[in-house]
Amino acid sequence: MKKTGTSKDIEALGKALPLMLDTALAPDNLEPFLKKIARLLSGPDGVCACAKVAISLKGVRGRPALSVCPACRKADLERMALAAKAHAGRGLFFSHAIKAGSARAGSISVLLTKPPPSPRAAAATIELAAKVIGARLVNETRDAELRREKDLSSSLKHIEELYLSFPGISIEEISRAVLDEARRLTGSSLGFAGCIDNTTGNMAMASLTSDAWDKCPVKDKPVVFSNFRGLWGWVLKRKRPLLTNAAASDKRAAGLPQGHMKIEKFLGVPALSGRRLLGMLALANPQRDFAPEDLDAAQKLARVYAMILQRKEAEDRQREEDTRFRTILSSTKDTIYTADLNGRITYISPQASDYGYTPEELLGRSILEFAHPEDKDFITKAWANAVKTGRTLPILPYRLRKKDGSYAYAEQKSGVVGEGGRSLYITGVIRDVTGQKETERLLKESETMMRMVFDTAADAIFIKDMNGMYVKANKACADLMSTTPEAMIGRTDSDFFPPETAAAVFRTDSEVVLKDKTLSLYNYHPFPGGSRHVNIIKTPLKNVRGETIGLLGIARDITDLKRMETELALAHAAEAVSNVARPMAHDFNNALAAINGYATLIDEDLPASSPIKKEISRIIEAVKRAAVLTSKFQDFARNPDIKNPGKPGEKKEEGA
Repeated sequence: MKKTGTSKDIEALGKALPLMLDTALAPDNLEPFLKKIARLLSGPDGVCACAKVAISLKGVRGRPALSVCPACRKADLERMALAAKAHAGRGLFFSHAIKAGSARAGSISVLLTKPPPSPRAAAATIELAAKVIGARLVNETRDAELRREKDLSSSLKHIEELYLSFPGISIEEISRAVLDEARRLTGSSLGFAGCIDNTTGNMAMASLTSDAWDKCPVKDKPVVFSNFRGLWGWVLKRKRPLLTNAAASDKRAAGLPQGHMKIEKFLGVPALSGRRLLGMLALANPQRDFAPEDLDAAQKLARVYAMILQRKEAEDRQREEDTRFRTILSSTKDTIYTADLNGRITYISPQASDYGYTPEELLGRSILEFAHPEDKDFITKAWANAVKTGRTLPILPYRLRKKDGSYAYAEQKSGVVGEGGRSLYITGVIRDVTGQKETERLLKESETMMRMVFDTAADAIFIKDMNGMYVKANKACADLMSTTPEAMIGRTDSDFFPPETAAAVFRTDSEVVLKDKTLSLYNYHPFPGGSRHVNIIKTPLKNVRGETIGLLGIARDITDLKRMETELALAHAAEAVSNVARPMAHDFNNALAAINGYATLIDEDLPASSPIKKEISRIIEAVKRAAVLTSKFQDFARNPDIKNPGKPGEKKEEGA
């Protein structure tokens, strides 16, 4: 049976198809693969043994332009070019586009020296070869994309593991890792990774290409920028990515400083957390043009970079808070601790050393271990109530055992920390109040002693406010006023003295409080129980801020002292009079004795009728009267009795 043209075409394709599939599945690189296809087309099982085959592919990312034309001379290629332009050849020239998916990737051109047995079979075979090559290109593109995604994932994983494995890693080290991975993935020769300073808003170049930095001749190269200019400034200001393969002519470029390395191609992406700008990643000058895949890789790296910057920022804030907290703990005198709900200590500040312990030896121990036996029951109940209700006592007083076995008086403020209505642990601040307790004891003793002195003092003690009103008075003061200490409170001197005396007292009180001076006064006051001589000392009374709030007065009744002083003065006067009068009386008595003796002798010698006898008798009588007076004067000189005449208006004692 004679074969038809259609059956011959099918037979030809049937021979070529298995060979092409075997070639397509062979693990050859692209160029050897294309050469095999070309040889297959020019072989006996292909188009024709006399075929000259040329396969050309466009250059794409990761693959340069490629042309394969085995067994083709220069003249053959020229003939192919002419035939392609003329779209002719009388069945001697065939051409078919190679497509990778829907995109044209190249073409297959076949030049024959004689027409093929079946032009339709030849065209179908060439079309089949174009589809096999297109499928290979699609697979290679897909494999390249998978390798790129795998490479990008590896880079992202490397950066994340670097950050997680080294918690103390610096921003500069992370930025260097991000920049290195970005340069490797995009083939960029230049680049930098920078972060924004939250305080100033400036951008610091945390990492940049070191060899470019060394080679750049610009003087005083800054590493911190406050003015965002040029392509990188556009990225920061607009918070949008930028890719340009014509950086010098890009209208967004603002020029470069004199001597700066030339930027031909630029790719920049912001590092964002939401809409908050944290930094950016910039790349420049790869050997090829930047492609959308480069932008995608840079954006993914920038997202990881932003997350790390945000976490580092939070860590820095937490570190500052921790440092501030530790500083507070170190500077306070109080001991701070936390304990679980069973009362086991989980943390205690270094101030535990004040009680002889180290924080380490207290961890895990029960707080009841350090309580005085008499206080344990009270603490247990208070702790159980806090766990149950979530509320603690305002102040928890107890005695705390030191490491040396002695006890300190402590006061504790506590709080229950919980979440979702459930108690988690309890915090406490312990203050050693042993010194305070001792001070309180001494103050109490001092207060008791002062109250006893105040109440039992023989001198009158009183306190007045700024208005002259009695605030406090002791019993001696109340006795002077013929009342009780309680009855004096809230009253003034007008309630006890005549107006003139009260006014005089108020004048001296005002002088004390207004002029801030202490007065010592000697007064004779008409007290309700009788007039008395008093010595009064008045001094300003001040509060803890040094402000005058009244006066303190101490009055001593010196009436008896005044009387004794007067009696002593009279005794001294009597003694002085006696010392003077006694010799005078003796001398005067001697003179009288002489006069009396001589008068008596004269009287005895005179006759009774003598006219002067009478006068002599009168002299003798006068001498006798003078002798009586002299005798009284001698008695007074031996014991003079001088009475106190008293002050004008003073009531004299009865019999004075």
